Amino acid sequence: MIYQNNYKLEHITEPINKAEPEIKLIVEQALQLEKDKLSQKNSRYINEDILNIIRNNIQ
Repeated sequence: MIYQNNYKLEHITEPINKAEPEIKLIVEQALQLEKDKLSQKNSRYINEDILNIIRNNIQ
């Protein structure tokens, strides 16, 4: 049984909130990509898309 008091949103998002701006950007773009892919019938190739997001933000 999971108790809601043990899982506060602040604890879950803390690593993202404390991350460098470049890392936050990568996470935000990857989450948006996942959200966009969920609405499609064919959600293949997401791994390649996430790798491209990382590569583009590192350069």
